[in-house]
Amino acid sequence: MFHQGLDRVIPRAEELGIRILVEPEPDLLIETTPQFKAFIQDVKSKYVGVNFDIGHFFCAGEEPQTSLEILFEWVGHVHLEDIAPDRVHKHLIAGHGAIPFKEIFKTMIRLGYAGDISLELYPYVDTPEEAGRESLDYIRPIFQEVGLDIR
Repeated sequence: MFHQGLDRVIPRAEELGIRILVEPEPDLLIETTPQFKAFIQDVKSKYVGVNFDIGHFFCAGEEPQTSLEILFEWVGHVHLEDIAPDRVHKHLIAGHGAIPFKEIFKTMIRLGYAGDISLELYPYVDTPEEAGRESLDYIRPIFQEVGLDIR
């Protein structure tokens, strides 16, 4: 059914020149790198890719930098958040968990990722600016150390 739904919207996405990005997510239809690869095999459009949420791959028991390498040709956007060492799907402020940001960012540089990167901190609805600032304060030095441009 998911493929059938995509088949209905892909022609419009192609016509408009926009990408449809599927985001693997814990406890949903597509959770892991192998599941996404199995899914994308049947998609015949370059306008379908992956919204690469590093925390989701970490929650699924994967190392995000390895998943990024495997799925790189389909990555259209990257979400950042931290996740606790127990890998429970709860988005945390960067620096409050166990995500190996430096290794992931080095992988992004090596692969030549030049797309958008955004923070996804939806649990902090009461303090979004503070959560965003604290996350940026944590990741900016890592970006600079590995050579990622942050604007």
